Amino acid sequence: MKKVINIEGMSCGHCSGRVKTELEGIVGVKSAEVSADEKKAVVELAHEVDNETLKEAVIEAGYEVVSIE
Repeated sequence: MKKVINIEGMSCGHCSGRVKTELEGIVGVKSAEVSADEKKAVVELAHEVDNETLKEAVIEAGYEVVSIE
């Protein structure tokens, strides 16, 4: 299962690395591919993870979630 998180505020590789670290720290997240250029993260899930949990991780990294698909 995959979810796409659209994110505002990332501008470089360091930014995307912070988001990747936060997302991959969530139980149930197998991997996260984060692109500052595309302003999104594609998250591969082992099982359902609540959107609010994903949003909180991005906010913790210092960025804003626009939407989760």
